[in-house]
Amino acid sequence: MSQSCKMTAINLTGDELINAYIESFSNYSFKNELYAQVSLHVLFGQAISQKVYYKMGARMIDLRTHMLLIKPQGTGKGAGYGFVSDMARRIGIGFSSLTESTDAGLIGTLERDGKENIVIPGLLQTTDLVGMEEASPLFDYNTEFSKKNMLYMQIAMNSLWGNSCYISKRLGSEMIEFKPHASLLLLTYPPDHLVDKLLKTGFIDRLVPIFEDVTLADRLEVIKIMSEKTVSYGDTKETAKGKEELVTQSLLRIINKYRKREALKRIYITDDIKTLMLQIIEEFSMKILDASPKAREKLQHFLNRLYETLLKLAIHHALLSGRENIEVKDIMYARLLYLPIWRNLIISIESLLIIDPHERARYHRIIRTAIEEYDRQIRKNKFVKEKDWVRRLTMLQTLQNKWDNCSLETADSNLKKIEKIPETTYEKFGKIAALEKDKFFERKYIGGVAYLKKIKDIK
Repeated sequence: MSQSCKMTAINLTGDELINAYIESFSNYSFKNELYAQVSLHVLFGQAISQKVYYKMGARMIDLRTHMLLIKPQGTGKGAGYGFVSDMARRIGIGFSSLTESTDAGLIGTLERDGKENIVIPGLLQTTDLVGMEEASPLFDYNTEFSKKNMLYMQIAMNSLWGNSCYISKRLGSEMIEFKPHASLLLLTYPPDHLVDKLLKTGFIDRLVPIFEDVTLADRLEVIKIMSEKTVSYGDTKETAKGKEELVTQSLLRIINKYRKREALKRIYITDDIKTLMLQIIEEFSMKILDASPKAREKLQHFLNRLYETLLKLAIHHALLSGRENIEVKDIMYARLLYLPIWRNLIISIESLLIIDPHERARYHRIIRTAIEEYDRQIRKNKFVKEKDWVRRLTMLQTLQNKWDNCSLETADSNLKKIEKIPETTYEKFGKIAALEKDKFFERKYIGGVAYLKKIKDIK
């Protein structure tokens, strides 16, 4: 690498550094920008966790964040996992994958050495970052593994300087005791019975929960990206590695500034920043109030941790930008990062909680009520263009009430499921949209406003 390139690496900070990390991640895992961005915060938070903190009352709060990605199979979770593992090694973070089906993998076990019992430490005692590339067994409550490991992970996510961040267990004649310090990176496809097995534990609200559904259009877009990145001639490996080296050196410069400190660094939060944070929390809370009653109760649990998570993300942004004072732009960065995560969380939980026990009946209900509302709007002829195009937002506002008073976001998600794939920028995918089955509406924009036309009736 040239000297000028090395200088550039040293000077990457703030949003430039964050975007460079996402770009490097995206060379491995396509169309997973949120996954990429949050994984950076998991790495950075762990790297400085024992050196930097802020206070809430008398409590010292470390800056670790933890991630749970729930996304269907075949969407690049594993490729991104490999990148994070490699980047952890580059910046001096111990990364270990948990694959065992017993709690011994996390907290340790005993081995016989002659006449003595030797304690073999588990991952929570020895490593900085514990990853599960397939975390679905964690949510299987029929096994002791899932019950115990979820408990140990919850303990590990408590503040490093609190008494509750402490694990103690007797193994035969020996007692294993330690303070865990690891961060968590958990990936899974949507687990069965998510509400019963996940939300009741209070586990998910301690992580940054990324729920991402994947449509056919999303998968086609990924295929297009794969095609574009398929090397036709030459080799782009050195270019990609050069970008990764820029990111690595830039992160290390910032991380080492705190690793080399003997004293802890406290981050102070001004009254102006606290006021702005409350405004952001109010904004997120209003989105919960728009959710269905069943979902609202569950979603309220997430608010308790949301303040801490947003503040940690804002502090990360400031430190990555070379500052130790928190500014408005840091809070707005955290807000913009978390807004789609929050929106998808509402949609996912609300959809899970309002579904009919018989999924087919629920699906037909969505179709039937959507078609009835479309026909009603056609008869009213108030929000109709070109004879048979009904304004989409008008339909959504009425359908919210018919779909258990759900939020606008959930109504939008429901309606999208019975609409044809929108036109793609890649013309060769146009035929696929034309051949889609079980779609009842198509969408187009008139004067920048979305309108729907019914293309068939329910049988």
